[in-house]
Amino acid sequence: MEEAQLSGVVLGVLGASGGVGSTALATACAVRSAAAGRDVVLVDAHPWGGGIEMMAGTDAEAGLRWGDLEGVRGDVDPRRLVAELPVGETGFRCLSWGAHAPTGAPPGPDPVLAAVRAAAPVTVIDLPRPTAGRWHQEWWSACDQIVLLVEASVVGIGAAAVVAESVRGLSGVVLREPAAIAADELVAALGAPLLGRLPADRTVVRCLERGRAVASESGALAGAAEEILVALLPGLRHE
Repeated sequence: MEEAQLSGVVLGVLGASGGVGSTALATACAVRSAAAGRDVVLVDAHPWGGGIEMMAGTDAEAGLRWGDLEGVRGDVDPRRLVAELPVGETGFRCLSWGAHAPTGAPPGPDPVLAAVRAAAPVTVIDLPRPTAGRWHQEWWSACDQIVLLVEASVVGIGAAAVVAESVRGLSGVVLREPAAIAADELVAALGAPLLGRLPADRTVVRCLERGRAVASESGALAGAAEEILVALLPGLRHE
């Protein structure tokens, strides 16, 4: 693919430990980016996670899922691919695994991600956590920016330190609250700036119950996503 086509920015959101809320935060970044008027694609890189489409509110929408793209090789038409993805409430598109895991080894990012990136100014990926092989590194390496979401506990921060060592050029950290560590200590431990804090957000459950995308209502999650966008993708803030 020609270099000129690779103009879209790819933002990855990575959870330092399981259950920290990285899927919700990735979805929120896509929702708020789209609310700012950008063409955005949210990509699910968790084959066994049950699908990001519930968070995105696209589970009932028609369109392609990863299962429809298994075995895809060679060049993929960027515009056609993105046009056939389910559309979220604020206009973003979503490529999710849905309820079905891959039948074989999970696919790497390309050629699908290369096509998405060529067609969309912003791509947000819900990144996989470390695996025994190198599969997760393929996804991490495909990102221009990576944000690490850290659980606010001693164990969570310890896990974050281990993960951060494996991420090249970690862009920043979001800390769950209440936190068991001071912000300056976290920055020193992980070697990356603190982009924001994320306390519990009651709007998440309300959005899910109504079949809406998380962060489609104002709240802590939407606010954390806004802070990430302002810091890493200037000009994307929703006014």
